[in-house]
This record gives sequence, C-alpha cells and structure tokens, in this order.
Amino acid sequence: DTNARDNDTEIEITDPEAKKRHQLFRNLTFFISREVPRGYLELIILSFGGRIGWEGQDSPIPMDDPSITHHIVDRPTLLPAYDKLPKSREFIQPQWVMDSSNFNFILPINKYGVGKVLPPHLSPWVDDKEEGYVPKYKEEVERLKNGEVLDDEAETGNVHNSVTKGGESMSDNDDMPALAKESNDEKGSSNESGSEDESDEEEDVDDKVAKKTQTEDEEAAELAKTLMSKKAARLYGRMQHGISQKQAKVDNLHKKRREIESS
Repeated sequence: DTNARDNDTEIEITDPEAKKRHQLFRNLTFFISREVPRGYLELIILSFGGRIGWEGQDSPIPMDDPSITHHIVDRPTLLPAYDKLPKSREFIQPQWVMDSSNFNFILPINKYGVGKVLPPHLSPWVDDKEEGYVPKYKEEVERLKNGEVLDDEAETGNVHNSVTKGGESMSDNDDMPALAKESNDEKGSSNESGSEDESDEEEDVDDKVAKKTQTEDEEAAELAKTLMSKKAARLYGRMQHGISQKQAKVDNLHKKRREIESS
C-alpha cells in the first residue's frame, strides 16, 4: 500500500521539526486528476503524512470517495463530471501542495483555486535576509503563520464611515451646523499644513544625515584601498562590483513592487 498511514510499521520520528513536517497533511486525503504529473506530488504528500489517490485502476482511493479533502486539477475549468462528486472536497492547483510543504503551513486555498492566477512560487532555498528583499507574498504567509487574519474586503470596507438612513447615505458631519463644519475644516487644513511642514523638515534632516554617512563611508573605503596591495585592491573592486549589482537588483524589485501596489 502506498499510503504511509496504512502501513503496519511506522518509523518513529524524534526531531520536532521533522515530526511537524511529517504530520502537515496527516488529516488530508488528496486525489490527483489524470492531467497532473503524479510522481513528485505523490512523494511530497506521502512524506508530509497525507493519503493519496489518482485516476487509474491501481489507485487505493476511488475518485468519488467522500474522505477526499483536496482534488488536484491542472486545467482552466472543472469538467462537468466533477459536479457529481461529493461537495466536501476542495479543487486546487498543484502549486498549493508545493507552497504549503515549502512553508510547512496549510495555506488558504482562495489563491489556488481552479482557473485562478497563482501567486509567485517562492523557492525555500533563497535566504531573503542575504538577498536583501522579502517578496510580498512571503510576508503575507508569515503574517498568516503568526495568526493574523488577512481580509482585503474588511480593510476596504472601512474606508467610508457612513450611516445609511431612508435609502440615503449620511455622513457623521451632516448634523453639524455650517459654522462648526467650516471651523473644523479650517482647523483640519491648519493641522495638515503644520504636519506637512514638520514632515518636510524631518525628511531634510534624514537626507542630510544619509548623505553625510555615505560620504564618510566612501572616504573610509578609499582610505582602505590605499592601504591594500594591488591584488587585494582588485579583489575588493570585484567584490564591490558584485555588491553593487546585487543592490541594483534589489532596488529594481522594490521599484516594481511599488509600481504594482500603486497601480
């Protein structure tokens, strides 16, 4: 039997992290559709404690088994025949299995549904601290792992603070006299201009400090180069060139991310 849970003999795992990985899919049963490559998914699912079936006579689990929790599909739309299957299962794309195993965390399926545009696949072998850039989706997953609830609709729903009455939208300031509203508007504009001035002053100070620090670093680097041998100076130059290229790549990633978020 290919399902590890059904084996009579089980290997005892003592390492806590390894045990956590082995139990990630423990209560889940997967079924792989015909168009999905089975090899690597079967290995991952069994290694993380799940059960698995597939389309074929040798499958230990039939397609209509009500215990199936996740049906893996790699097509833009579901087949009409799937309407007859039990409603207790979720239809997902293969990347959900990969990402959940990489993060060692059961991810929400809303981004991995059939026909959905998938989130970027993140390699577990990349050291984000060393690279100097943490992808946005990884930040979201880490927040989920820390117990945060990410709900974009809840955030956008609080943008307009209004009360509906008699079919009309009434703001909180509708009952205020006109003079009071004007006074509040003047105070608000005064406070805004004052805060803007303070913000501009803080930015100027930060810029001056950053420029001074950069100048001091450049002077220290030039002094260090004069004390180096020619061989060491060449090595240092190549190293700095590599660092500059890496920083340029990180800056470009941040720029693209800002453009996407602002669009």
